[in-house]
Amino acid sequence: MKKITLFAAFLVAFAFQGNAQTTMTLVSPTGDGGFETADTFEGNGWTLLNHTYGSRKWQIGTGQAGFSGIRGAFIGSSATTVGTTAGSRTVHIYRPVTIPAGATNVQVKFKYKQEVVVIDPATGPNDYVYLSLMTEAPTNGTAAVRFSDKFPSTAAAYPTYTQITAPVPESAIVAGTTQYLVVTFRSTNLNDPATIGWGAIDDIEMTYEAALGTEEFNTNKIAAYPNPVKDKLTITAAENIDSVSIFNLFGQKLLNQEINATEAAIDMSALATGTYIVNVQSDKNTKTIKIVK
Repeated sequence: MKKITLFAAFLVAFAFQGNAQTTMTLVSPTGDGGFETADTFEGNGWTLLNHTYGSRKWQIGTGQAGFSGIRGAFIGSSATTVGTTAGSRTVHIYRPVTIPAGATNVQVKFKYKQEVVVIDPATGPNDYVYLSLMTEAPTNGTAAVRFSDKFPSTAAAYPTYTQITAPVPESAIVAGTTQYLVVTFRSTNLNDPATIGWGAIDDIEMTYEAALGTEEFNTNKIAAYPNPVKDKLTITAAENIDSVSIFNLFGQKLLNQEINATEAAIDMSALATGTYIVNVQSDKNTKTIKIVK
């Protein structure tokens, strides 16, 4: 019985090491994706393509209540007002992203709010947002080639910010090439302020999974030493470290420490001799490191 248990443990450890994936972040919901870095789209790394008219444009500010942090992005007439103007619109915000070869499970998550939805029987919703991934920047006023659904896609509105996940199909990805993640708000001209929607988006996050040991994984500039470790494990990073977690080979979390610095000293003296998985979470990256004690 003891031999079977040890063999099972070996298989679990082997599978954990051989198939481990790390989640990489291209757009962070607590930074540029949440519009928290600056009070302009450009300051958050987004390019703005708005209509020539003075209203129903992408705005950044406080005009739609319920956003996370101190601001969000929305369709309106100013940074603080949605307004009442009707009219057709095709307006974009976009930013460059590079998805490396071998990336899997690429997806975009975001929160969306649109309190009014009118469905045309022939074309679907009159007001909606959608996502695109393009090798060339979009054109002002022109619809982009979308990879996601339309949100809302039915008569069910989003009266509050609602979490949405949009998987990115492999057909939309040109690996290793800079592409543009595009968020488009599109509206057909209903001309009636009572029946049109004003979209609002916040906490945009774009991630992918990469296998441990790939070249992309090793470029995170997150290091842990000494390895093997006796008591104290030092972790350094080029950017702020949010937290460090330590797991055993069965996936049980043994330690979690909030950091908020570019260097951390982790006390492992209380842990028994063995092999551990250290998960380092920063604002833009997650790295998983095997540590021997």
